[in-house]
Amino acid sequence: MRFGTPCCLGAMEMKMLNRRALMMVLGAAALPLRAARAEDDGIEGPGGEPIAYGPAEGFSWEALLALAAARRAEPYAPRPDPAPEALAAIGYTQHNHIRQPVAGGLFPGAGRDGVVTFFHLGELFRRPVRIHVVEGGEAREVLYRRGYFRYPAGSPAAAVPDDVGFAGFRVHEPERRPGQPGDWLAFLGASYFRSSGDLQQYGISARGLALETGAFDGVDEEFPDFTDFWIEEMRGGVMRIHALMQGPSVTGAYRFDVSHFPKTVMTVTCRLFLRRDVQRLGIAPLTSMYWYSQETRWAQGDFRPEVHDSDGLLIHDRRGGAIWRPLTNPKELSFASFLTESPEGFGLMQRDRDYASYEDSVAFERRPNLWVVPLSGFERGSVQLIEFPTQSEYADNIAAFYVPEAPVRAGDVLEFRYRLHWSGAEPPRPLARMVAHRLGRPHRHYPPGVNPQPDRLERKVVLDYSGVALPGVRLKPEDVAVTLGHGTVHAIRVERSVDDPLGWRVIFDVFTTETEDCEAIVKLSAGGVTLAETVVFRFSPEDGLLPL
Repeated sequence: MRFGTPCCLGAMEMKMLNRRALMMVLGAAALPLRAARAEDDGIEGPGGEPIAYGPAEGFSWEALLALAAARRAEPYAPRPDPAPEALAAIGYTQHNHIRQPVAGGLFPGAGRDGVVTFFHLGELFRRPVRIHVVEGGEAREVLYRRGYFRYPAGSPAAAVPDDVGFAGFRVHEPERRPGQPGDWLAFLGASYFRSSGDLQQYGISARGLALETGAFDGVDEEFPDFTDFWIEEMRGGVMRIHALMQGPSVTGAYRFDVSHFPKTVMTVTCRLFLRRDVQRLGIAPLTSMYWYSQETRWAQGDFRPEVHDSDGLLIHDRRGGAIWRPLTNPKELSFASFLTESPEGFGLMQRDRDYASYEDSVAFERRPNLWVVPLSGFERGSVQLIEFPTQSEYADNIAAFYVPEAPVRAGDVLEFRYRLHWSGAEPPRPLARMVAHRLGRPHRHYPPGVNPQPDRLERKVVLDYSGVALPGVRLKPEDVAVTLGHGTVHAIRVERSVDDPLGWRVIFDVFTTETEDCEAIVKLSAGGVTLAETVVFRFSPEDGLLPL
């Protein structure tokens, strides 16, 4: 494992601001998706004009691979903004009220779990994508028409020309309540896509590719686009979606085989054609939001105990081990790398499923976990976690992905296959899990005005564990191994959980004279047997606590 925080942030500050602006736009993309489940109150215009198609052309996976390879040989040219003035007038509120009726979408039919409707372009989503329908080895482009959509009278969308294209699309499930067919999958913005999972709540997002995320030395993060989609009607419970990716450094062909019931699972196949050398190529990238949890709530001035879409990174290795890294909202960009040979899986989890932890009607307790299962191409590399500082819940500030160990050079052709599980459940492991961690001050009873070691910072760490590996075990202090980046560990204690028959609490103090963030690694084992996942967490000896 490697940990680090960049010390020269002068050049990074502008890059982080640029990234935050884009991430706030893409984070806002989930909000219209949640609103799409509501009634269409106040929306005027019939919408539902019959879909118009272009001429049929042959299509296959092999043809898409050839197209991606050919595009790499051409100079990169992003698709232009098709109607700058008209789209600039379609702000967030206006965009949220432009909807295509589900009955007018692709593949309509009673009870179908795969009706596709389109996102309109707007101020936040200016770059059009081309969408095709595939049937019998032939593809026909869906032509944009204003009449597909319903929008309020006087909407600036009425001024958009008829050839602008679409911003993206979403897939709907059968009606759970009359008139409210919910969407469960969406592709919108750059290479972002997301699913509501089995808990029917949007939260975390995935990306097709992450390039130079958190990179330094003047290298800017790159957001390649899915520019073209080819969609097949759902058959046998599986919908197949193809996509062409294009960016300054890469082109790529993607295939998504997506099933919705009983769980939302995607099998992703991608072949990448590199235009340039890349320092950090992020495969199966995940993007989430972590603002604060209970131990730092006081610093945010918010009424809610916790605000986050995910609360930890989970990694399973192929030897039966597991790593849990609680997320943080750092003061400056934070980076962690976990070296691994072909991980069994990794993902961002939302472990806390108690409404009382959030006290918010937006249902943070139902945000899905997103678990990545590598299938091929993940021979040796690292799972990397990057945490950006944020001052609100409106910016996705967490990124996690797999980075191959081998250098990535211009001209390389790389292929990866992996599976994405969007679910409220975690992958099983016969190890106890850390379910809560807390920080505080040790109880020291000095006379008033007396501090025998004024330069020493003291913190108490409390970790709660629960799980199948702990029943019948009498945990002892010597079963707890703690490694610190700096400082010393004192007074390790263990207690049985008061309210969990499968639980134990581990308590210890940390003394340090340094003020930099500290990494702690905690392992539980008895008689040579690992009892719990390895917990790796970061904390600041100075921050995160109420002042005295």
